[in-house]
Amino acid sequence: MIQLKDVEKVFSGKTEVHALKGVNLEITAGEIFGIIGQSGAGKSTLIRCINMLEKPDRGEVWVNGVLINSLNPKELREARKGIGMIFQHFNLLSSRTVAENIAFPLELAQESKEEIQAKVESLAKLVGLEDKLHSYPSQLSGGQKQRVGIARALATEPQILLCDEATSALDPETTTAVLQLLQRINQELQLTIVLITHELAVIQEVCDRVAVLEDGLVQEVGPVVDVFTKPQTKATQRMLQGFLTPKLPTELGDPNNTLLRLTFVDNKVHQPIISQMIRTFQVDANILFGRIDQMKNASFGTLLVELSGPSLKIREAVEFLRENQVEVEVLS
Repeated sequence: MIQLKDVEKVFSGKTEVHALKGVNLEITAGEIFGIIGQSGAGKSTLIRCINMLEKPDRGEVWVNGVLINSLNPKELREARKGIGMIFQHFNLLSSRTVAENIAFPLELAQESKEEIQAKVESLAKLVGLEDKLHSYPSQLSGGQKQRVGIARALATEPQILLCDEATSALDPETTTAVLQLLQRINQELQLTIVLITHELAVIQEVCDRVAVLEDGLVQEVGPVVDVFTKPQTKATQRMLQGFLTPKLPTELGDPNNTLLRLTFVDNKVHQPIISQMIRTFQVDANILFGRIDQMKNASFGTLLVELSGPSLKIREAVEFLRENQVEVEVLS
């Protein structure tokens, strides 16, 4: 669906900024793909290269088998009809009603009044704003404004929806509602969604796969549950520090004991593996921290456990955990 090959982007000025440094990325049709990174990582530049709001200085951007950065202006305008976009600050036209904001891209496409009215009503119903069609943006809450932005982005029936920090200006409850709407749109319309954010919880809640971006480079890509529970790079580990497990104090437990961080995924969350380990190897286990959570469709659990007992028995207990597909990190 979307493929970036060696994409680079440099912004010139008093100080040259190398925003993207040879980015390679593949996003498959129908998935919700997250791109996460701190401010200045290059996230917004990357997503804007997909619809050519920013043209790469080097590299290729392929969308639906088309090399999009080779298109002339007319071809690019046509290609952009298949790529909707929503923004952090909504970008609504204050002098237009909800209906008129949703209709705007349809007017630009010169569709008939009858077609526009039918589409506007259908989209307003999809995003839950059928009772706000005659309201102005100043009369809406932040969540309602973002719903208008989503409806407007869907007006041209795109196959791809780009979300540029779409929930960053919203409170937690409204964020959850907007994310649920995006999931429903993804499922009902079979839309490919690319979502950039600096919020780990947003990626955890709705994304199938995630790319970690730092200093203009893709550091790691994979299913969210794998990247979040088994980070392979220092950049990802730094970003996740304290998210799934608390930051450890310098002094924790008995220094003579063995401290483990255990990660359980899917059905392992619901199995009594710890109690089986204690009975089988006759070691004592002190649980210092525990958390069970949901990562889109996958359950995962994290435990900090202090083991005490004979060294041989502890080694056997650790091996038992690993044999049962529990991710084990020996902290001390």
